[in-house]
Amino acid sequence: MARDESVRDTTGPAEQTVSDDERNNTSVIDRRSYLKLAGATVLATGVSAGAASAAGNDYEVIEARGQTITIDSGQTWENKLIDFGNRNEISIIAKGTNWTIRNIGFTGTIPYNTAVFGVCDSGSGTSVMENIYFGESTGEQPASTRSICIWVDPKHNGHLDVTNVNFNVPGNNGIYGSAPAYNGNGGTVALDSCYGNDCHHTAFRIGDNGMSIDNCMSYKSGTRAANRNAWIWEGKYDGGATIRNSHFITNGAGDSIATNGNPNLTIDNVHTDDGHGDGSNPEHFVPDGCPKSGEEAASGGSSNSASSSPSTDEDADRSENTLLVDGVGTAGDTRYEFTVSGAAEKATIKGATIDDGDSIESGHVTGRVAGWRDAFRFAGDLEELTIEGDARVFVNGERVDPADYGQEKPHVLTLVGNGTTANYELTVDGTIETIAGDDSEEHATVSSGNTVEGSIERASQQFRFSGTLTDITFLDGSAQVYVDDQRIDPKQYNEQELLPHAIVIDGTDTDGRTEYAFSVDGEVITSSYRDASVNPGDEIDGRSVSGKVDDGLDAYWFDGDIADFQLSGNATVDVEYNARSN
Repeated sequence: MARDESVRDTTGPAEQTVSDDERNNTSVIDRRSYLKLAGATVLATGVSAGAASAAGNDYEVIEARGQTITIDSGQTWENKLIDFGNRNEISIIAKGTNWTIRNIGFTGTIPYNTAVFGVCDSGSGTSVMENIYFGESTGEQPASTRSICIWVDPKHNGHLDVTNVNFNVPGNNGIYGSAPAYNGNGGTVALDSCYGNDCHHTAFRIGDNGMSIDNCMSYKSGTRAANRNAWIWEGKYDGGATIRNSHFITNGAGDSIATNGNPNLTIDNVHTDDGHGDGSNPEHFVPDGCPKSGEEAASGGSSNSASSSPSTDEDADRSENTLLVDGVGTAGDTRYEFTVSGAAEKATIKGATIDDGDSIESGHVTGRVAGWRDAFRFAGDLEELTIEGDARVFVNGERVDPADYGQEKPHVLTLVGNGTTANYELTVDGTIETIAGDDSEEHATVSSGNTVEGSIERASQQFRFSGTLTDITFLDGSAQVYVDDQRIDPKQYNEQELLPHAIVIDGTDTDGRTEYAFSVDGEVITSSYRDASVNPGDEIDGRSVSGKVDDGLDAYWFDGDIADFQLSGNATVDVEYNARSN
């Protein structure tokens, strides 16, 4: 059923505990438990009071107050009139399969910089959004304040029908549906009989992996030069994109149909006023069946008034805290790490995605975000916060300065020599640095910000780092290793094989994006060699690699030989055999 995200499922799995045997072994701990083994703290939660379910043309009125509503697989969420008031936020999340959202109307002024719907069909099924009305906004506004009505998550691998949706939100975005095509799981979206009114910067954004726009109309007043009626993105899947029987008006500003890359696009009976279609003289109209008010949408298309009363939260206990890492509008990815005094859990605040790669161990959280949002609910106090990148952090809706929460690099790694020379290499998934005045300054070298090479014989060396220790390898000899105040077993951390050869795709001196794909007949892993960035969008599938570079470097370690290589763009490629010994 649909549920408010603030309500925890008390029948779900309990917090992970540590066995008595593990607690008694305090001298050496493994890589997953060197962080504080704090006891689990139950988050304070409450049950939201809801209005009576709709019957016939009745509908429920919901007052936006920053809540998150989640739609389950196979469920139908319908007949709702949602009041934004004066830019109050609400997030509606549907990320299962075979769900339906219909007869939803919005009143009040759409909030700044939010995604109202965050959706995908992640079970290869078919989900539906139909008869929805978005209305009221202030038109012209800065880029940092524009909202997205419907965001389609990259994890979408099924099909989504979007029918009779009215994006009457001047200055804001309509639907962003292209991500599954170019950096996601290949799901498709079909828009039918939808309307966009002065959406900025885009009304209808899709990919060329089988997505379509049919019987739609998008109007622009001409006040926004960057405005796009439709934006078609080249993706990595087959299927093409189709626009049929549609009308787009630009009034001389921006593009009726814009493209990103070189998408496979078919246009059939598309009327535009800038020559980008195959017809001219576009008409301005709202497609048949598309609602023209919030009340009309909520009542299922009828214009008669419905008896309804606002839902409240008098019984709700919303004492838990929220933390949002917001990477929207930033370049590259941001690594974050924070510690709270209580328990933490992932959340979907402001349409944030829940990513398997983000880690929670007791009250310690690490993760990365690129171009979108990660969010968490937590109990207790925020004790430490580290951000590496341009993303912004909000605690309980207020932006915070990470410098106010602990040290930038909160962990200390210590090596203690045993009297014989040991050469080592270690890597963290954050950043690491030597400590001024320590032996590490003389005997160790930091490269790429996250890798250290050095040697030790006697005494000790110390480093400050953020994130977690991911690899430590002694090329010869040995030493004792401590993370914070706990001794660790290096054997638990040397799972990464030191592959001998390097391949570097260098786009630093080129214009535009370069795409590449290659395969090897041995093993291959990502690398920070030559200060290359590790881009989470690059993919390794067994022995095959694919990725993109703009103005940076991508690098990989491998063994064996390169079996196949493809390059589209102007980046240079260097293959260095036995690079570690050069």
